[in-house]
Amino acid sequence: MSVLIFVVYFVLVSFLITKIPFFKKSGLSTYWLIGLFSLKIAAGIAYGLFYSQPQYAEGSDTWRFFEASRTETDWLLRDPLAFFKDLFFYGYKESGSLFLANDSYWNDLKSNLVIKLMAAFNALTLKNYYADIIFFNFLFLFGPVALYRVAREKVNPHNIILVLFVFCIPSFLFWCSGMHKDGLIFTAVSLIAFYFDRWLTKKSFSLTGILVSLVSICLLFAFRNFVLLLLLPALLTWWLCERMPARKTLAVVEVYILCLALFFAARHVNPALDFPRYVVSKQNEFKALGGHSQIMLPALEPSFGGFLKFFPAAADIAFLRPHVTETANLAYLPAIGENIVVYLLLLYALFRFFFNRSEKFSASAASFVIFCYCFAITNLILSGYTVTLTGAIVRYRSFVLPLLLVPLSNLIHIKKKRHNLNRA
Repeated sequence: MSVLIFVVYFVLVSFLITKIPFFKKSGLSTYWLIGLFSLKIAAGIAYGLFYSQPQYAEGSDTWRFFEASRTETDWLLRDPLAFFKDLFFYGYKESGSLFLANDSYWNDLKSNLVIKLMAAFNALTLKNYYADIIFFNFLFLFGPVALYRVAREKVNPHNIILVLFVFCIPSFLFWCSGMHKDGLIFTAVSLIAFYFDRWLTKKSFSLTGILVSLVSICLLFAFRNFVLLLLLPALLTWWLCERMPARKTLAVVEVYILCLALFFAARHVNPALDFPRYVVSKQNEFKALGGHSQIMLPALEPSFGGFLKFFPAAADIAFLRPHVTETANLAYLPAIGENIVVYLLLLYALFRFFFNRSEKFSASAASFVIFCYCFAITNLILSGYTVTLTGAIVRYRSFVLPLLLVPLSNLIHIKKKRHNLNRA
């Protein structure tokens, strides 16, 4: 019965994907769309199987959420109104901090949303975990397709390379296809960028775009609010670079110096905006998790000098972990290999960019590339300051890897003849 449910929903959702205009306008053929959707489902199944192993099951959020969702499904079918109203109640005296995990409604909300979403899908799949993966990845697919559509217009890529960089980066595929919030976070970021580009370059407004952007902003706020805080200056930078194409470097420097000043000075205006202390507290939460992949780190002080002193360690965590010397843990080997390939691709693309003048970006493409790198690098650096587990940094880094590699897709060639994935 479970296999039949899975097959039926896979066929129905695959058919639906081929009929939705957002996917049809991507330039990807029906076969490519269904193939990439199937790949994400396979990765989601691998994610579920991996975390069902005895050594990982106890600390597995995805299976813990699913077990909680089974009871929630019964509640949904019995009293739908109470089921949805429950999202807006909490058992604490106050709602708690937006940025800390202890006794906080906002921290609980990110888990509750995933559980509620699983519960809703359970009502369709008869509480079948692997059939739920189909519906999660239907939502997840909007993210990479949105990024693919923007990049295809901006950077004039070799399409097969662009598909690989958007959909097929191994860690991104694994973490953003499993039943968790990572895929939803990436989808929200990509949809905001997609409709922002439509407004910025085509002056195109639509009710759909406004509603999707608002929902995406709410999801980011609920799931990982610091990602939303990092997205806003990256979008501002994109806008300024479009408006002042001759002063792009100045725009980037001015925006991020201002952000850095606000980060350290906001607490003097309102003690509740003590962002450095929140970062230190977040790091302490990771340290409290224990685990075999904890990294020995110097103390991080909540001051400008303390953050500056910690920066080499943060950069090491964000960009270099796991180290090539950490091969004793076999689980790190895929991440180590991926790091090596990513940096080789970056070096090759930089070589082509600086030594082949025909490979230069247009003004509009350059603004998009600047947005990608501003958002990706600031996310990586913040993760370096907060994440203290080698295993965890692989996950937190994964969702920005497409943004690092997509701008390179027209600089990397596998054949002289361009591949064309468009319909005939």
